[in-house]
Amino acid sequence: MSKTRHFLASSLFFALLPPFILHAASSSVQYVGGTVTAIPANSAGTLNLDDSRELRFVYGTSVYRLPYEQITGTDVTKGETHHILRKIPVPSLNPGKRKETLTVNYKDPAGTAGRLNFQIAASDASDIRDQIAIQKSAPSQILVSSQSNEWWGDKYWKTPRNKSAWDAANPQANQASPAVASDGTQE
Repeated sequence: MSKTRHFLASSLFFALLPPFILHAASSSVQYVGGTVTAIPANSAGTLNLDDSRELRFVYGTSVYRLPYEQITGTDVTKGETHHILRKIPVPSLNPGKRKETLTVNYKDPAGTAGRLNFQIAASDASDIRDQIAIQKSAPSQILVSSQSNEWWGDKYWKTPRNKSAWDAANPQANQASPAVASDGTQE
């Protein structure tokens, strides 16, 4: 009976374990060329997309940083497939090992165009491209905090927060009205 419980418990554990946790261990990336000379060719590492301002390629003890605002586009190209007699494509026996090339195009602050080419597992390539697009389109925290603190009700209600705007819009309301006596004459 104990073996059955152990089998059921371990089966349930692996069935409920999210696939991305198991997949995270195989997400290595290889820099296969581009215009960046600071990264040695064929350097293996990981792409870190956690930062909201920049893409990071961590290889060895070094890190290459590329701000999202400099990225002009991304592209995924299929990796080479094996062919019989150079004509008939042969499907991969292990689709998890199939590689694709992720190209990241960018312009540096001087306006010079550049590109980074990474060889990535085919299952991760489109996800990473989509994450870069999301990070690039997301407003930065600096931009969000610099926007005005307007509220839709400011045009209807006068509050301590918007009092200066209401006073500027209605200068007549700021002037003191003359006192009126009980008999209707002004004092």
